[in-house]
Amino acid sequence: MQIIKMCCGVFLALAVPVVVWAQPISTPIVDPPRQQMQTVAPNLEVGAYLVNVTGKTFAGDSFLDVAVTDNGTPVADGTTVTLAAVPTTSGDSQPDAGSPLDLTATTAAGHAKFVPTITAPGDWTVTVGVKGAAGSAISTPQKVGFDPLRPADTPAYALSSLAIPIVTVILLLAFFRLRRIDLERWPTGREPAQMNHRRQMRSEAVG
Repeated sequence: MQIIKMCCGVFLALAVPVVVWAQPISTPIVDPPRQQMQTVAPNLEVGAYLVNVTGKTFAGDSFLDVAVTDNGTPVADGTTVTLAAVPTTSGDSQPDAGSPLDLTATTAAGHAKFVPTITAPGDWTVTVGVKGAAGSAISTPQKVGFDPLRPADTPAYALSSLAIPIVTVILLLAFFRLRRIDLERWPTGREPAQMNHRRQMRSEAVG
């Protein structure tokens, strides 16, 4: 029975990597991959306002949340916030394509939300403008990198990610179990006196 379990574990351990290797090779991803909301431009001074920009910065999957405060208090609802994005024209991370964007939104609870249609990965120059009770101002240009869109995980990859640790645990348990049996096995006729006595008592009880 132990040999069968071990053979099954070895088979699974060999089959899982084959499933992973059979997946199509995806486009290289910038390290580290950015899948969730993150800080884009923190503590940005825009005239009398303090702006914090967070969001997702994937080309083709972009979302920016601009939080605006005035002396530590969120600005009034309806404050106008502008966002301008232009592809850089120098450096090693110039977008291959892309057109300048000019977006406008108004705040709600101190936040303005943007979904820029940026499909070209690379560095973009972004400026934020605010027009409200404390006047109007525009930030200094900020360089923001937009990474290639990470492809969705395939079912095979998700299955292999779950199966590999399970198979590893099964193999370890099978190995230690077999090793324990080998250590406790004694040559015929050389068992310790205590084991012989127990065996004799079990035989008499059965008889």
